[in-house]
Formats: sequence, structure tokens, C-alpha cells
Amino acid sequence: MFKSHTTKSNNYYMKKIFTLLAIGVLNLSFCQGVSFEKTSFKEALQKAKKENKILFMDCYTTWCGPCKWMTKEIFPLKEVGDFFNENFINIKIDMEKGEGIALNSKYEITAYPSLLFIDSEGKEIHKLVGGKYAPDLIEGAKAAINPNTRIDRLKEEYNNGNKNYDFLVIYLKALKAENNTKNMAIVAKEIIEQSSIEKFMTKDLFFIIDAANFSYGTEEFNYLLNNKEKVKTLTKEYDYGMVYFRPISAHLKKYAKECKSIEALHLEIENSNVLFDMSKFGNIKKSLNYEFYIANNQLQTWYDNKLKDAEALKGEKQYIYMYNGICDEILRTPKLATSNEIVDDFITIAQNLAANREYGIIMGNLMLAKLYLYKKDKKKAQTGFDIFFEENKKAGGNNDYLLLRNLRKAIENL
Repeated sequence: MFKSHTTKSNNYYMKKIFTLLAIGVLNLSFCQGVSFEKTSFKEALQKAKKENKILFMDCYTTWCGPCKWMTKEIFPLKEVGDFFNENFINIKIDMEKGEGIALNSKYEITAYPSLLFIDSEGKEIHKLVGGKYAPDLIEGAKAAINPNTRIDRLKEEYNNGNKNYDFLVIYLKALKAENNTKNMAIVAKEIIEQSSIEKFMTKDLFFIIDAANFSYGTEEFNYLLNNKEKVKTLTKEYDYGMVYFRPISAHLKKYAKECKSIEALHLEIENSNVLFDMSKFGNIKKSLNYEFYIANNQLQTWYDNKLKDAEALKGEKQYIYMYNGICDEILRTPKLATSNEIVDDFITIAQNLAANREYGIIMGNLMLAKLYLYKKDKKKAQTGFDIFFEENKKAGGNNDYLLLRNLRKAIENL
């Protein structure tokens, strides 16, 4: 009996020990990642100054997919935590809440996540934009520590006239990390002009050609067209397609706004598809048709086709969101917004959608709030917004994001 009792007791305590060890290991794993300060921006900046460190700020929003991915998959990694905790004071701030709204404006955040490195005086000295895998994130953070590779110093040196090849390559990499596509194209072309495009047709250097984003019809773009098989070996499948899609689509969009017949536009699309098959990038013909209709004042044709596309989705989840997209397009396109016939007809559509409790009451009332705001009818705009807000809350939707707060404020200020 004694032996049996002892065995049971030992088993019991061994299970307890293993459980505690497992919890300890689990807790340790959670502590391995980046340690973010639970404090205000001002206090975090003061701590960074006191410890003579750079402040790292993760600028995120609750709806941003890459932000969520970084939080779940990248920031908890040990190698990331080791580097960031040793070298920075770290803070995460929602750019659509509290002090984040003012910080968003101060640092001119236009994409999420934006990963800022800030000196003790509050000056942005380096920046990364978009989701980053651990090696790229750490490499970008190392650049922030080194005065010779920080984006603020590089910009200053570039503006002072440094056009040295090696310097321009370093600067281009920093611009790429912060997703500054406009300046990337300028600097990449300056690099290529120092040699010839053939030199950069390697796996290590092709990113320079890609960053240059040569326009349709240029000598360099024609060279890439004539060497598609070589380009394919230097890039991933999606990147390979974008090398050609970006310039061709930009050309076609411009052509759609300038040509005088839909037949001419379709012929140009066909000719472009001979150069490069763009079918993988969606129905570009349809989007170009819409560009043509607006440019040539065929507003009713634009409107009728948009409604037809929306109705084709009836019964699907995208149906109501397609209508909301049409609403936004009407309101942000002056030619459409000033067409009383189109706006009034769409108000009727929004009213019918809002009357359908099954799928339209939330988004339908949001559309009505925006449409009546445009019409400067404060009472109806407020009614639409209030119904949207309550119904969205009941459905578990997020009512606390910047666009909604701005809409509410605009209605209140009517």
C-alpha cells in the first residue's frame, strides 16, 4: 500500500513539475521577441534619450494585414528581439487612435506598417515600409544604427551632389526599404547611365533595372522586351510580370484618356498583349474602358456598366462592397459627382440596399451618410451614419478607425 501511494504521489508531483517547466518554457518563448514599451511616445523618447539609444516605432493600424503578420510572426522571433532590445527603445502605436493621429501627421505616414527609427530629439533618421522578414528587418535596423547608411544622411549627401556609383547603390537600397518608388526610379536610372543596361542583367544587380521602371517605348524597355527569357531567369514569377506590366499598363491608361474611340483603345490593348500577355493581372480591358468613358464624358455608359458589374455579384459577399466602391468612385470623380442624375439615382439604390436588413442595412446607410454629406443634407447624413454605426456595432464591426471618425466629424461640421 505504501509503495503504491508513493508511486501515485511521485507521478502527481512529476506531472506538476513538467507542467511548471512547460509554462516556464512557454513564458520564456514569449519573452524572446521585441520588448515594446507600454507607455506614451513622449515617455519612450525620454527613455531613449536617457539610455542613448534610437527609438524604434512600429506605426500600425488594426486593419493592416502586414502589420498583424509582423506582430504575430516576426517581432516575437528571438533573433529579432535580441537585436532590437539591445539597440533600441521599442514602441508600437496605432496611427488611428489617441496620440497616433498626431504622430501620423507629424511623420507623414502614408503606408502601413511604417517602421520608424527616431533620434532623441524626435527626428526621423531612418524608415522601413511594409512587412519585412527577419533578415531584412534586422538589415534595415543595422542601417539605422550606422550613420553612413541612414536614409537621412544618404538623402543629405545625395542632395549635395554625390553621384558616386557605390554610394548611389547604397542609397537606392535605402530608398527601396522605405518604398520610395519615385526617387528609386530617378536614382536607379542615374546608376544605369554610368554604364549600360547589359551590366545589370544579373541576379545581384537586376533590382536596379526593376527600380528604374523604364517607360513604355523607351530604348531600355524595348531591350527588356527583347530579352524576356533572360529576365525570367533573374526574377521571381510575379516580379517578372511586373517588369512589363507596370510600364504597359501606365501607357494604356494614358492612351485610354487620350484616344477618341473605344475601338482604337481595344486595338492598342491587343497590340500590347502581343508584346506581353497581361491576362494574369486581371481584366485590364474593363478598367481601361472605364477610364475611356470618363475621359470622353460618356458618364451614363460608365454608370450603367458599373451597375451591371455589381448586379453580376448579387448573392456573393462582394456584392454590397462593389456598390460601396461605386459610391466612392462617384464622389471622388468630379465629372460624376456633378451629375445630379447619377448622384440622385445612386441615392435611390443606396436607400433600397439600406432597407434590406439581411445584407444591406450597414453598408447601405454608410453610403447614404456619404452621399447626403456631399449633398450637404446634414440631417439625412447624420441619420444614415447613426444607423450604420449602431448596426455595425451589433454585427461586431470596427467603428473606431480614422475614415469613420473623419466622416462623423465632417457631418457634424456641416
